[in-house]
Amino acid sequence: MSISRWLTLVLLCTTAFVGAQGLVWEQQNVEFKAKPGDTEAKVEFRFTNQGKRTLNIRRVRTTCGCTGAKTDREVYAPGEKGTLSVTFRFEGRTGQQMKTVFVTTDDPDQPTTTVQLSGMLPWNVQLSQRLLLWTTGGESTPQEVLVELNPNEDITLLKVELDTRDFACTMAPTDVPRQYRLLFTPTSIAAPAKGIASLKTKPALNDAEIARARIFLYVR
Repeated sequence: MSISRWLTLVLLCTTAFVGAQGLVWEQQNVEFKAKPGDTEAKVEFRFTNQGKRTLNIRRVRTTCGCTGAKTDREVYAPGEKGTLSVTFRFEGRTGQQMKTVFVTTDDPDQPTTTVQLSGMLPWNVQLSQRLLLWTTGGESTPQEVLVELNPNEDITLLKVELDTRDFACTMAPTDVPRQYRLLFTPTSIAAPAKGIASLKTKPALNDAEIARARIFLYVR
């Protein structure tokens, strides 16, 4: 085989490979950053149809009900660019998170592509306990709850709100940075009572964090 014919075959094979590339992604792994009070992360994955044929999006599938994903359209002509938008709802999760999305097309050479978004969901508030009990007719001894705020986040405990006057609360910082001591006392233990204490922070916590940062008070 002559050198010129060999080069021609190499060129044809290279061209065929490029034409068979289909969807080419700018990046398939994206890391999100979460701030206190955030409830979700929204990430965009951009791609281009670098093949020689029109591609149809057949399915976009996530591995978790907390994650939604969709492309900006379903059909991409050769050379067209597109975007896959992914929304991850935190729903009270903390720690390292990784979510995978599967994009399936009618490309016979590479029908399915996976992309991933990942990131750390920091805890913002931790409580030493969430349930305080007193006995009806017993001693109304104050009970303590320690509140610890994430030292790596700019978050401040402003106050504690009670939904009843059957209990009182005092708040004071401790010697530990970003830690507070809450003392709860029933105003009366002559009869059963119940209440909920909620923490108010700056910035505000998201709904899931608010639910986890409630303290339940009972006189039984």
